[in-house]
Amino acid sequence: MNIVQQSLVFDNLPGRPSSHCATLTETADGSLLAAWYSGAHEGHTDVAIMAAQYDADGWSSPVCWHDTPGLSDGNPLLYTLPDGTVILWFVTIQGRGWDTARPYWQRSPDGGRTWTAPERFSDRDGLMFRCRPLRLSSGRIIVPAYDEITWEGLPLLSDDDGQSWREAGRMVAPPGCIQPAVVELDDGSLLAVLRTGGDGGCLWESRSDDGGETWSPGAAMDLLNPNAGVDLVRLVDGRLLLAYNPLSRGRHRLALAAADEHARHWRGLDLENEPGQEFSYPTLLLARSGLCHLLYTYRRESIKHVIIDPA
Repeated sequence: MNIVQQSLVFDNLPGRPSSHCATLTETADGSLLAAWYSGAHEGHTDVAIMAAQYDADGWSSPVCWHDTPGLSDGNPLLYTLPDGTVILWFVTIQGRGWDTARPYWQRSPDGGRTWTAPERFSDRDGLMFRCRPLRLSSGRIIVPAYDEITWEGLPLLSDDDGQSWREAGRMVAPPGCIQPAVVELDDGSLLAVLRTGGDGGCLWESRSDDGGETWSPGAAMDLLNPNAGVDLVRLVDGRLLLAYNPLSRGRHRLALAAADEHARHWRGLDLENEPGQEFSYPTLLLARSGLCHLLYTYRRESIKHVIIDPA
């Protein structure tokens, strides 16, 4: 596992000093599309969904995709369908907290250049997005959403290429667990790794043997987690690659770790370790080139991009 390149998506955004929660997808033409939210601070009424595109020339200048007047937008999630259509999900806080967030979605037929008008995605307030959707070998698409009110994983399933969605069984753990990152294993079973609830502690895992319909009770993993987002991807050779904060408290250390598909004996390297700063909410993408792309919150001021050769 080698680091090929590191750079910031942008240095700063005038008038929007805080940026967080990036998402990433590869478009039909092979470029990358990223989105995140920026504003005065998390939850402020000026927070909007921002975006940039990455190609051979590097990152484009960020643009504002969506800004609900007087309300805070957040937690964008991007996914590219087989026909090239890009889906964007995001939420808009209606009250004082994420538990009042209302989910929306819209589509782009041209790689993010133009979009349909945002539509209400679900009547369930508190339904949130974070980790990358996954297309299973069966063709089913799973969006690893979660319920901010109950602090449980709440996967969404589509069997018609994203035209319609339904809720699957929940992922639960004693302290609460949210923001599942899901991979499909060789035998067709699914593994989800989830952020802990409470004051911090460890990551949780949940498994499904029926295509994501039902999930096993959360089991504690031997990996620290300070109640912060993680991401997980399965590499071409079958190994699992995890990006997370290997701490029980704080978000100043961010690491990559790899293991076989049994999710045991993780080994890796630190990407960041600077007490007093924040490096969090990693997002992984295995591109068609074989390289792995990582985005994460950098000091709450920017989004950092790391390119990894997983060989």
